[in-house]
Amino acid sequence: MTDCVAPVESHTDDRFSAYRLVQTAAFVSFAGVSVGMGVEIVRGAAAFGVFWLVVVALVAYTAADFVSGFVHFLADTFGSPETPWLGRAFILPFREHHRDPTGILRHPFMVANGNNCLVALPPLLLVWLFVPVATSRTGYLTGGFFLFFSVAIFLTNQFHKWAHTDEPAGWVRAFQARGLVLSKSHHDIHHVSPFDTYYCITVGWCNPLLQRIRFFERTEAVVRRFVPGVSREKPPAGAGARAPSLLS
Repeated sequence: MTDCVAPVESHTDDRFSAYRLVQTAAFVSFAGVSVGMGVEIVRGAAAFGVFWLVVVALVAYTAADFVSGFVHFLADTFGSPETPWLGRAFILPFREHHRDPTGILRHPFMVANGNNCLVALPPLLLVWLFVPVATSRTGYLTGGFFLFFSVAIFLTNQFHKWAHTDEPAGWVRAFQARGLVLSKSHHDIHHVSPFDTYYCITVGWCNPLLQRIRFFERTEAVVRRFVPGVSREKPPAGAGARAPSLLS
């Protein structure tokens, strides 16, 4: 194995590739299903009120943050870019990001967010098709959860991208300062070698608690115990050591 891998951009330059077309179709479909679900939720709100919808939205946003961290942990910790099926599409972008943290800023919208759109679409579509969102209280809250969760998952890489931007738009900085999306100062904690903490990249709300209970450290130990031969990928040479310590 060589010491470095090809930049992510080399795998995504062909805008007319079949994969990019699939991502674009998924984005259009996701947008349409989200609007359709939103209409159903508005109808449900007229019958069931908005209080519990707000609670569900907060739960869904927190759940998306946790899922973003867990996926990030798996991609950073196990396997390699040469792993069959998952290596190039899933593990490589995370590993390359540690070598070139600002590379994400060169990704156009679909490259940065297309994979998340593919992941977020199926569960949202299933709920929209089969759950009575507008006519059942349980369906209303279920639809609300999956809409907010799926939108948060879809936007996670965009929030991540903003966290690497030195001068984001003023409204983005306002959201970051209020802890509503991932901030640069918060995410910089992750970018210190060996990149083994603060994995959550939607908003980062889960990171302090998961760090305090050593969730990822203990999860890695469990995986190592029950999956023989699993080893942690070594941090890339020359990466990291750029963030102030905010954990003390």
